[in-house]
Amino acid sequence: MRSPSPTAEGFRLIFRRPAIPLAEIAWRWCFAAAFWFLSASFLVEYADSLPANRVDRLLLGTRQPELILRALHRILHGSALRFTAGGIVLAIGLLLVWIVLSSLGRAATLKAMMEALEITPSVSTRRKTVSSLLALNFLRAANLLAAIVAAIGTILIASGAWASTHMSGSGAARLWLLLLLMVWTAWAMLNWILSASSLFVAVDCVGALAAISSTLGWYRERLGSVLAAGVWFGLIHGGAFLIACSAAFTVLSLAQVLGTGATMFLEFVIIAAYCAVADLLYIGRLTAYLTIIRRADSLDVPEPQLPSPISPSTERSSIDQSELILSDIPLGAI
Repeated sequence: MRSPSPTAEGFRLIFRRPAIPLAEIAWRWCFAAAFWFLSASFLVEYADSLPANRVDRLLLGTRQPELILRALHRILHGSALRFTAGGIVLAIGLLLVWIVLSSLGRAATLKAMMEALEITPSVSTRRKTVSSLLALNFLRAANLLAAIVAAIGTILIASGAWASTHMSGSGAARLWLLLLLMVWTAWAMLNWILSASSLFVAVDCVGALAAISSTLGWYRERLGSVLAAGVWFGLIHGGAFLIACSAAFTVLSLAQVLGTGATMFLEFVIIAAYCAVADLLYIGRLTAYLTIIRRADSLDVPEPQLPSPISPSTERSSIDQSELILSDIPLGAI
């Protein structure tokens, strides 16, 4: 009987073991809730710290754009350093929380997925697995920070080229988009490698650098299977994104009929549904990759060598024909 494809194994695990994708959704949404709550609290506290006298309130109440901008300039004057410092502290705190939470959540989900696929790790050491995942997630965070800095650099490069060469505005915009696409491609490739390396951390119980090396070798050897699974889940993810965008624009077109409250609620439901589907597909893709790793390991196991059968000619040649007991010549009378 032919074994199912890795993509089918991914969807099978989603529907047969729904607790695993629900656990993925739980830790991801907990971090998202903490992110939005802390960000909103930061903005509220920052707004409360801004001084606004009666003149500023009067200018804001005029509803004149020039007077409003002047009032905002007076209110925000001297607060840029405080806002920047607070934003940096908040970003560092959220980054550390994400590294720890994602490491613990990924260790739990990978353990459950390996049990469902009947994959036995090389060495069962949870502490080493979590430490390796912490290192990988730290590298992913560093990769994201480098991508943000590089994206800002693309703006500076495009503006510098536009000012020095006197190219057109459309040419500078195309140059910026090209550089931004290169930055995004490099970030996506490195992020995929670091994300897939967590599978080898769980399966082989190795360090972060060894897991990255194993991932590159596995990708080179199983390129077709990996690309097939990634393309299938990518197409489904893209279809879910298009459906979510269509539903969101449809709700916006009915905003006058539904009202502001109902429109905002439906938009939130659509975004939540899309995020849930994306998390489900991510677990399915990881399951497909684990299936490919399991099949690769089974193919690498050497088959036991059976003793070669002895042919009649070989057996006949191994018999000493001079032995009288085996000779067909009758013995003479004694």
